Amino acid sequence: MKQLKLKLKGSSIVEVLVALAITSFGMVLASVIYLQLQKETLPFFKLKAVELAEQYMKKAVNEKGGFDESYKCEEFTVRRVVSPSTSFLDCLSVRIIVFDGSQKKLHELETVIYNGR
Repeated sequence: MKQLKLKLKGSSIVEVLVALAITSFGMVLASVIYLQLQKETLPFFKLKAVELAEQYMKKAVNEKGGFDESYKCEEFTVRRVVSPSTSFLDCLSVRIIVFDGSQKKLHELETVIYNGR
């Protein structure tokens, strides 16, 4: 009887380590790209903050003046800061700042309005 000789071919440890290094590099690169995309996109929470800032800015422009105020709206705090304009003596500078529940600033708008009476 003839014996069949099976020749098994395997990978050496060097080949396995090279494949592992290439795979690890690809995973790290994919993770960095994913985290950068997460940072750049505006989630719904920030979009809502932008919408609130624009809404309160329109209100402040229509009132033409006013005082510093803070508003609570859902889980946001909207702060209106009114100060004399440094560029124009008869104008006011209005800043609207939107914070989340932990007082982290999400969005800020600033405009100058005419305060002539």
